[in-house]
Amino acid sequence: MMTERNPALLEPTVQSDAALRRSRLLLHASEALAATSTTSDVLATVPALLRDALSATHAAVVLAGITPSPRGPGVAVSDALTGTAIRDRHSQYYESPMDLMIVHPGLAEALDDLGWQAAVCAPLPDQAGAVLIAWDEPQTFYVFDRAVIATLALYIGQALDRAVKHDARAAITDTLQQAMLSQLPDVDDYDLAAYYRAATAQRVGGDWYDVIPGPNDRLALVIGDVVGHDTAAAAKMGQLRNMLRAYLVDRREPPSALLRRLDAANHALGEPTMATAVVAFIDRAPNGGYRLRWSNAGHPPPVIIQPDGEVRPLTGNDMLLGARRGSPRHTYTAPLPAGSTVLLHTDGLVEKRGQTIDDSFDRLYRRLRVRNFGMPRDLLTRLAGEMPADRDDDIAMLAVRIPGRL
Repeated sequence: MMTERNPALLEPTVQSDAALRRSRLLLHASEALAATSTTSDVLATVPALLRDALSATHAAVVLAGITPSPRGPGVAVSDALTGTAIRDRHSQYYESPMDLMIVHPGLAEALDDLGWQAAVCAPLPDQAGAVLIAWDEPQTFYVFDRAVIATLALYIGQALDRAVKHDARAAITDTLQQAMLSQLPDVDDYDLAAYYRAATAQRVGGDWYDVIPGPNDRLALVIGDVVGHDTAAAAKMGQLRNMLRAYLVDRREPPSALLRRLDAANHALGEPTMATAVVAFIDRAPNGGYRLRWSNAGHPPPVIIQPDGEVRPLTGNDMLLGARRGSPRHTYTAPLPAGSTVLLHTDGLVEKRGQTIDDSFDRLYRRLRVRNFGMPRDLLTRLAGEMPADRDDDIAMLAVRIPGRL
């Protein structure tokens, strides 16, 4: 004999199922928003997330002062509906076209064009904005629905707050890095090119380069790398770079003497910064032609690329800066054939996971053995294009071509 179930006995199961759906929905939304980092990420993620979660026709985040383009009926409706929610800091629920017409009679034609039959505008906590959600059928917003929408608005507001702070930090580090990157001088006799790229996980780092013209056609080249890949490394790099710049402009001394001065100041002005660097001069040789004079403080060796493709790494390496006070430093000299190119780079160009440093240098020199590779900028563009995107070290490169035949 069958008995009819009492509907009251089913209520706990129905409520349990609803609570489970709500938990899953909010968990999915939380995970999706946690994967965002920038404001653009959040604004791109939210519409699809809300449409899927709420079976909505339209969903968007509207931020005050940011007007979509081009303007149209959707923008006019969005401005009107969200404006009230943002101003009053209270969610607006429109369950039918009649509800929309009563509150916003001037939007009848635009709403008809859009086909919206119901809408919700929920203000974002601590943000001058709101979430706008619309459906093409009338809706009934029960307490459960309103709680879900309010929680989603809270999650979106938190994600935007985090993203805005991320964007502000990124803007600061970009400005800092651009301020620290040197502009190449305009010199008549030499073709110059430089390249810098911060590590993927950071937007600022401790690598730097400099080119400073001097008397008698002398060209001073500098490349360096402060230990670390963050804002602190960039700040320390800025201190070393500016001190060395002053010495290069003020002193008429060989590269080794300049690095000795720099390291002495490095030790004297507090906790010494650990860094590698090369200071090199390109100038006229006494017997004609050009020469390179350089001093190397623990840095990857400079490279001479001759017009016939021969590659010559320049050995001669002293202690890195900051390691030991009063470390001896030496100046080395090499002739520069007409049409050859001097390449300075940081270790980010050669370091590769799973490969020894010697193998990495051999691989670089094989890539450089190209006859008539073109202008220095062509060389650096090619080298940069061959680098993997997911690097964990900064890269700086500086190339100078010596006057003469190619």
